[in-house]
Amino acid sequence: MQSVLEYWPVWMRGLWTTVWLSVCIVVFASVGSTALGVARTAKSPLVAIPARFVTESLRAPSAIVLLFWVFFVLPLVPGMLTLSPVAVAIVVLTLVGSAYGADIVRAGIESVNAGQFDACHALGLSTYQTLHKVIVPQALSQIVPAYGGAARSMIKWTSLLSFIGVQDVLYVANFVRGQTYETFIVLMLLSGCYWLLCLVCGLIFRAIEKTLPLNRALQRASRETPTEMIATAGVPQ
Repeated sequence: MQSVLEYWPVWMRGLWTTVWLSVCIVVFASVGSTALGVARTAKSPLVAIPARFVTESLRAPSAIVLLFWVFFVLPLVPGMLTLSPVAVAIVVLTLVGSAYGADIVRAGIESVNAGQFDACHALGLSTYQTLHKVIVPQALSQIVPAYGGAARSMIKWTSLLSFIGVQDVLYVANFVRGQTYETFIVLMLLSGCYWLLCLVCGLIFRAIEKTLPLNRALQRASRETPTEMIATAGVPQ
């Protein structure tokens, strides 16, 4: 154990690399998921079909295969840019995360009663106003919990990045294991790192859930008595 603790500064650097890469991937993938998910729900086939094709194309191969293709194969194509391992990691895992998150966004939007789309259309709201003001605030109560689970998966996907040379916590763990031969202790520490990261991620998304408009309204309604609810609505008793 003492020999492993001697490499503690190296562990911290590897863990920090995993943390900031995970944050970048989860944040960027949330943007991509929203764009693809909204496109999947579009009525125009010119928008919905390409979005579905992109989503299924990114989900078909495994993430490690895509990493190998982008890092090892694409640089062999004449005129193609050679990206650093970190850049490849962010780009590839963001795209894969966006593909998986797109279905979460699509399902969340479709969970909202279709009659609300018709009501917004009757009121003269644009598609953007309908989504921004009415549909998405309700859909978020379904999207955020499911995306929280996907975010934890994205954190665990970062364990693949050591195969292309990213010095994340798994890369460091393999290095320390090779230097100390303390396989059990190293793997226990590695498991603890991923467990802690996923736990923190879950707590963050749980806190976000509580701030959503629909969830706040439901919590407020559950605390109010029938008399308070009537008074809030302005209905004479």
